[in-house]
Amino acid sequence: MHDKFSERNFSTRAVWSGTNHIEGSAVTPIFTTSTYQLTDDSYQMWKETGGQHTLLYSRYASVNSEAVSSKVASLEQAEDGETFSSGMAAISSTLLSLLTQGDHVVTSADIYGGTYGLMTSNLPKYGIEVTMADIRDPSSFEAAIKENTKVLYVETITNPVLKVCDLERMASIARKHGLVSIVDNTFATPWACRPISMGFDLVIHSGTKFLNGHTDLTAGIVVGSKKLLRGVFEAKSRFGGAADPQMCYLLERGIRTLHARMPIHASNSSELARRLEQHPSVNSVNHPSLSSFDDYNVAQRIVPNGTGMLSFSVKGGDNRALRFIRALEIIFEATSLGGIESLVSCPFNTSHSFVPEEIRLESGILPGFVRMSVGIEDVEDLWSDIDQALEVSQL
Repeated sequence: MHDKFSERNFSTRAVWSGTNHIEGSAVTPIFTTSTYQLTDDSYQMWKETGGQHTLLYSRYASVNSEAVSSKVASLEQAEDGETFSSGMAAISSTLLSLLTQGDHVVTSADIYGGTYGLMTSNLPKYGIEVTMADIRDPSSFEAAIKENTKVLYVETITNPVLKVCDLERMASIARKHGLVSIVDNTFATPWACRPISMGFDLVIHSGTKFLNGHTDLTAGIVVGSKKLLRGVFEAKSRFGGAADPQMCYLLERGIRTLHARMPIHASNSSELARRLEQHPSVNSVNHPSLSSFDDYNVAQRIVPNGTGMLSFSVKGGDNRALRFIRALEIIFEATSLGGIESLVSCPFNTSHSFVPEEIRLESGILPGFVRMSVGIEDVEDLWSDIDQALEVSQL
C-alpha cells in the first residue's frame, strides 16, 4: 500500500499518506454508502482479490477504511493493512485467520484483559491450545514451542504493567521455528516503535487509543505482509468486523496529529513517573524511562521514545487506590486510554476484572495498582492534581 509519500519522514506520512483527494479535497471525504457501482474493473478486481481493497461493498472496503489502512501501513512500514470496528475485532480475526483446531499459540499472561480472555476462554473452545510464557524471558517462549505451534503473540509494552518486550529476540525465535509473529503495538504506536523493521510479521493496534487520540471512536488495525493480510481480510469480511466510514474519517483525522501529540504524552508521563517514584505514598512505579524499572535497558532499544502510559501502586491497597482516583479533580476516571485528556483506572475492577487474582498478582498487578493514560494537559497541573489526591486519600 505504498504511495508517493512512502519514502518521506514520519510526520509527513502521518499527515499525507493514504489521503484520498477526491474532487480535489484536502482530506478524505466521508463516504456513507453501503455499496459501490459494480463495473467491469471492480468485478475483475473482486475476482482476483476476493474483495480485498475493492470498492464494491462496505463490509469489504470503503474509501475511508482504505485511507486509514494505507496511512497506518505507511507509518509501520508494512506492505498492507486492514481496518476493523474495534481492537478486539482485529485481534480475534487475525488469530482465527491463522489458527485452526489442533494448533498452538505461545503468548504471555501479561496482555490486555480482553486478549487474555480470548486466549484462555474462546480459543480453547475451538480446539486451539495456548501456553503462557514469561514476557521478560524470550527463552521461555522458545521452550514452550511445540510441533503444532503456529503463532507467537506479544505486546510491545504490556497492559497494564508496562513490561517491555524484547521484540528483536522474539522475532528471531519466531523465524527460527517458522512461526507467525504478532505484536500488539497499541501502547507504543509507530511513533515509538516499528516492529516490522524488527522482524515481526503482523502488527495490531487498537485504533481507539493513541492513533485516534480523541476518545471518540473504537477501531482496530492490522498491518503486515500482503500474503498474511489476505487471510486477515477474509476473516474480517466473514466475521463482520468492518469499520464504519464515519469512524474511519475521525480516525484518519486523529492519526494526522500523532507525531505532534505523542512527544507531549511521553514527556508528561515520564515526568510524572519520576515524581511519583519519590512520593512517600507510592510503593512502586512502572515506566520505561525510569532507570530503576526492570526493563529500562530493553526499553532503550525497543521504545526509546517512550510511551504516554504510566502505572504505579499506592500504599494502602485497592481501597486507597480507589479513594485516590475519586479525589482527582482533573484526571478523569474511565477505562480506555490514549486520548488527549488524562484518564485513570484500577485494572482489578476494569480491564482485568475477569483475570484471576493470582494471575494478576503474578503479572505485577499488585494491591493498590493504578493505570494512568497521561494526556497533553500542563504537566504541573497534572502533578498538582495527583499530589492533592494522594494526600486526600490518606484520610
